Amino acid sequence: MKTNSPIQEIVFNHKNSVEYSISIKRDDLIDEFVSGNKLYKLRLNIESALKNGDETIITFGGAYSNHIAATAAFAQKKGIKTIGIIRGEAHTVLNPTLRFARQCGMELKYVSRAEYRLKESIEFQLKFLSSYKNAFVIPEGGANYLGIEGCKSILDERTAKFDYVFVAMGTGTTYAGLVKAAYEGQSIIGLPIHKHDKLLDDILKIDPKFGAIHHHRHQIVSGYHFGGYAKYTDELLDFIRSFHEQTTIKLDPIYTGKAFFGMFDLLEKKQIPANANILFIHTGGLQGIEGFEIQHKLRLFDSN
Repeated sequence: MKTNSPIQEIVFNHKNSVEYSISIKRDDLIDEFVSGNKLYKLRLNIESALKNGDETIITFGGAYSNHIAATAAFAQKKGIKTIGIIRGEAHTVLNPTLRFARQCGMELKYVSRAEYRLKESIEFQLKFLSSYKNAFVIPEGGANYLGIEGCKSILDERTAKFDYVFVAMGTGTTYAGLVKAAYEGQSIIGLPIHKHDKLLDDILKIDPKFGAIHHHRHQIVSGYHFGGYAKYTDELLDFIRSFHEQTTIKLDPIYTGKAFFGMFDLLEKKQIPANANILFIHTGGLQGIEGFEIQHKLRLFDSN
């Protein structure tokens, strides 16, 4: 899969506000199923598994996880088996995400939410993972050192001219990779899509040397989670719909919609210089829209 996704300049305004010219790196166009930051986070992990001669990849996620869907698809392309440890009860009728993962050959194993919270413990490892030999474990969201290193490739010579690079933050893996690859004078702005406020600590657990390069120019700006992970408001959905109507670009309500809203709000509040050259990283996640619509009994876009 190639990663030379286009950089598209768009002009956007919301509710008759000032028009803003922003560039978007369309990593959502990399691949139909392994799009956005998922490819970058998974590539070095799967290459390492294959190099080690591992026969199976084990990973973790919720029932609507972009990471679960992408891992299943990428591993299938590479000819390696996958097992998904899914948080929550088994589904008699699979949602679109889990149905796709199973179609890609992923074996689904359900664990209670209480057990899932202990997934990094030795007890969990012994109970659920010890029976699988030659297995390569990828953490939830691809949040490991290989995931961070892979995300460095999101930036290239075409992105060197931008003053600010904005990205949604889930585990912080993508943000960490961007900071490590940032060009001279460039600021990386991460916008968390949940209430968890220890993302920098999480990154430092994976890469203790990260603190030395995470100086004041790079920022994690909280406050745009709309109630928490996978929560939303009518204001957020209206914003996503307005953006799509003006640009034909889809944002999802879990990650990119929140992050773009946050970036736009910072511009509106003049916390970003008006003449700044801005790049937004579209991290994909669009596979989850169908499941979101089914779960909440609404239509995000007129047609999908």
